[in-house]
Amino acid sequence: MEDSKIVDLYFKRSDMAIWETDRKYGTYLNQIAYNILRDRSDTEEILNDTYLAAWNAIPPIRPDSFKYFLSRITRNLSFDRMDYLHAQKRQALFVEMDECIPDQKNDVEKICEAQEIGMMLNRFLKTLDRKSCAVFVGRYYYTYTIRELSQQYSLSDRQVKYLLSKTRKRLRIYFEEEGVIL
Repeated sequence: MEDSKIVDLYFKRSDMAIWETDRKYGTYLNQIAYNILRDRSDTEEILNDTYLAAWNAIPPIRPDSFKYFLSRITRNLSFDRMDYLHAQKRQALFVEMDECIPDQKNDVEKICEAQEIGMMLNRFLKTLDRKSCAVFVGRYYYTYTIRELSQQYSLSDRQVKYLLSKTRKRLRIYFEEEGVIL
């Protein structure tokens, strides 16, 4: 079923909306949550919470990209759960990005800055070759491990680490050229 039809089911408050969402995106969302949490029972709970959050958000929201709307909910819920269960683990993953992403100020500034950084990051990703972009997004969006990335892209662990390091350095330079204070 097309995404627009599924969203229409949400607007009609039809229970079929959840069923169709799970049928089309359940495996995809499950993989996102599992990559972050590494626990099947937590992953299953996050998936159910994702469907509830989508149910509560639609309407009034009509997402432009239903797939990415759902993936964002799943990621946020997964990271919230991980923060609750293992606050140190999430910090360790993103310590690599500390030198590339600026500190956030107050709530309004934080929201505006995060949106601008997101747009700049998307522009930066478009400058990368296909493999560099896929590895970077795999690591920092889908939270794949170095080992998973090396297997997926037929690279050694060392090559993946090097590629990520090189890309982070390029990102830092890109942000500095864009006037972002790191």
